[in-house]
Amino acid sequence: MLLPVSQVASLVNPLKLTWLDKVYLNEIPNEDLDNTDTTVMLLQETDSSPAYHANSTFKGLAMGVEIQIFYKVDLADDFNPIEAEIALMKTLKDDGWLIVSSQHHTTDPDTNQLTKTIYVTKNEMI
Repeated sequence: MLLPVSQVASLVNPLKLTWLDKVYLNEIPNEDLDNTDTTVMLLQETDSSPAYHANSTFKGLAMGVEIQIFYKVDLADDFNPIEAEIALMKTLKDDGWLIVSSQHHTTDPDTNQLTKTIYVTKNEMI
């Protein structure tokens, strides 16, 4: 079984989203921390707990992933982040992920980037 962040990445990467430049697992490399010319997604694990308890044991895992999107500063005028996020969430839902929370958009005070955070979970039998 792949790590939860790897599962989400293996779902997102093949989509070849035109608005997304890079997907990072667990951390953004130092050389890209201040890069505001690309839109990046950071995937971090939030849960990996036993699930489906029966007969004094567990038969699955409850997995959680935090999806952070850092939009490039100069977004195209015709780009609609909400539509892109809805399409992404529908893809995740179709693959069995539950959208737990879709946080409000914020602006990073240091880079002036628009950001979005989405939390997803999935229970998987082992």
